[in-house]
Amino acid sequence: MTHDRTKAQAILDDYFDGWNAHDASAAARTFAPGGVYSDPATDGSIPGAEIGRVIGPLCAAFPDLVFERSAAAGDNGRYVVEWAMRGHNQGALRPGISPTGQKAVLRGASLFEVDVDGIHAVRGYFDQKAFFESFGLMALVQPIEQGPAKFGYSMRVPSGNSKPPGVIALTWIQGANEAEKERIRAHSRENVKDFLAEPGFISIVTGFTGLRGFTVTAWEDEASLKRALAGHHAAAMKELFGGNFVASVWTSVWTPTRINRIWVRCPSCGSLEDVSDDHRACSQCHAPLPERPAFW
Repeated sequence: MTHDRTKAQAILDDYFDGWNAHDASAAARTFAPGGVYSDPATDGSIPGAEIGRVIGPLCAAFPDLVFERSAAAGDNGRYVVEWAMRGHNQGALRPGISPTGQKAVLRGASLFEVDVDGIHAVRGYFDQKAFFESFGLMALVQPIEQGPAKFGYSMRVPSGNSKPPGVIALTWIQGANEAEKERIRAHSRENVKDFLAEPGFISIVTGFTGLRGFTVTAWEDEASLKRALAGHHAAAMKELFGGNFVASVWTSVWTPTRINRIWVRCPSCGSLEDVSDDHRACSQCHAPLPERPAFW
């Protein structure tokens, strides 16, 4: 490798200029033949010629993305640059995740191996959790499994319908792999859109532990459930039974044996109030009560 500090500095300038211009081709041209790029989100190294796989989606999610950086420190072909990436989240970072509109701030550093032929390697270092949380996404740190417990994530989508549920649907579905899991999630997003359009829908709680997805949906009655399932859900079921899709699945519909009361704590006197009749004043101190929560 032939080292020339002035040439190396110019190549690094061009590399960051490419990023700031959102020009993946310009950034790719700074790599030497066989040069590679890696950071915590790439799951290993990718060819420098393909850095557009990183720059394109990131700039689509953050249209005003810009890097502020320090001067390169180092010599003899090895340099480090500290940087701060800033931008507003105006596009989907991943399928199914709506943009938050908030400003992201990510601080990190990149280690470069570079000579007169170009960049031979870039290794970026940054905190992914801090990045996501900076613009309003939640990053969970928890075990995948711990003894008999399996961990994952969940979501609740309420409709605003405050009526008590007449039926509850319980389901689970097991994907064969991560790709199937993403297909299941894509179907679920479309199903929820149909559910929200049905007046008799109350809410859904759904999530994943590993490759198993689960849903608990509340409805005024079974007729409401059937109307909602006639939409995208019918197409999903056609894929399920007509192709090699999902490893296993179970569905059910339940009716309540007993609907208990809803209790709310009075913020003024601390009295626990039965608000099932939807009254709005504390029976003890007559102060206004919070809005009654939905049953599900």
